Amino acid sequence: MAFLVLALSIIIFLIANKEDEFVPNGAPFSSFVVTNFGNTSFVENDMAGVNFIVPEDWEVVSDYLAAFSMRTKDFIPFNDRMISASIPKKGCWIGVSVSFEKEGSSEDAFYTSSKVYIEDPKLLGDNREVIEIDGIKALKETIVNEENNPGKVEMVWIPFNDTVYLFETDLFGEDQEECENHFNNFLKTISIRK
Repeated sequence: MAFLVLALSIIIFLIANKEDEFVPNGAPFSSFVVTNFGNTSFVENDMAGVNFIVPEDWEVVSDYLAAFSMRTKDFIPFNDRMISASIPKKGCWIGVSVSFEKEGSSEDAFYTSSKVYIEDPKLLGDNREVIEIDGIKALKETIVNEENNPGKVEMVWIPFNDTVYLFETDLFGEDQEECENHFNNFLKTISIRK
């Protein structure tokens, strides 16, 4: 049940940050610019101050799962329901969302809560850890599902300069181990403007 509530919360967050014309407090898909150099696709978002590299042989897709989504070309969703569209039966998916949140303001949905865990390791528990992305402390949260489709969701929250960067992947289906390697390698390509 907790998994479902968290999944719904994340989907609402992502849908709220998806509109291309106007995104209240978020970076829309159109603000991510992809430049291809041979087999490498660089992504830059000047509005959000973030750059990263799309995993090799992956495709960029515009969906309602994240502001910016990438997936393997063999991606097959677990089912067609919106709530689980990023959960793979086969293949891998990575989502990127950016929310502009002034710490302590009425728009502060994730900034302070992520920062609290980062600053107080005693609160982390078994499913959270503090990692570093481009020299910035980040909160990595793992939610394990052991029900009818075993797997896990990994989310990396980076609260930095009144901006929350969310990088996530759903590790389900037959390619879980490979997808986790892709996600960990992807995290190493992220650069955030300081």
